[in-house]
Amino acid sequence: MKKITAPQQKLLKVFHLITASVWLSSVIALATLPTISSPTATGDEVYMYNLAYHFIDMFILTPAAVLTLITGLIYSLFTKWGFFQHGWLIYKWIVSLLIVITGTLYFGPLVTELLEIADLKRVAALEDRYYMQGHTIRLFAAIVNSSLLIVAVVVSVYKPWKNVRK
Repeated sequence: MKKITAPQQKLLKVFHLITASVWLSSVIALATLPTISSPTATGDEVYMYNLAYHFIDMFILTPAAVLTLITGLIYSLFTKWGFFQHGWLIYKWIVSLLIVITGTLYFGPLVTELLEIADLKRVAALEDRYYMQGHTIRLFAAIVNSSLLIVAVVVSVYKPWKNVRK
């Protein structure tokens, strides 16, 4: 397959780094968002918390994650890096795909459901067992995803497991 030129690769790298940064920042924001919630929240505050969470997840994090995957795919197809030549790249692919797939199939719908519950029940959502379990699950997921993505950044810099074919 034809490789991209050095200037094209630099431009791709810039775009990849920007989208990955937005993805990581969004996940960290979701992990830290609960620190602003109040134990004596009003119904409107519960709803707005969930609305902000939903907005970050659906309109910032998701597009950034998808664009990061697309730029990574272009990198793998059109540069010397490939998909499976280096262990650090394999790690990044596994983590990225795992986060995007679980986010798409489970966490995205959960965030939408919790927003709907908060809209309907307002402050009573805090008494809803399903809502509180979902709240805990998405917090745990945001912390785990933040950790996995931070490790992916570290792995990208240090590039351990250089060449798995040797």
